[in-house]
Amino acid sequence: MKKELHNLKAIPYQDITDLQDLLDRLESWQEPLAVLDHFFQFRTGPINKKKVIKEYYASGHLFHAFFTEFIRLMEAEQVKIEKLDRERKVLTHLTDK
Repeated sequence: MKKELHNLKAIPYQDITDLQDLLDRLESWQEPLAVLDHFFQFRTGPINKKKVIKEYYASGHLFHAFFTEFIRLMEAEQVKIEKLDRERKVLTHLTDK
């Protein structure tokens, strides 16, 4: 009975730790993003325009820092995924039994 060739993908331990590092980096943004979420929540009552302008300016910088890092991480991970897809295939040959 002949068995067919199978493509197995070998995932090195370093790739797993790289993924954990990525998740840790994204998780580190939870608190700063909570600040942004609080800033953009609907507010009732009187508004202090000077305070809102200062918070808006600071929130804009915070968002820009996050967005830049997020795009950089996404591009780096896309490259890693493409590399894994191309280079990590292992052919196994099973013999006749």
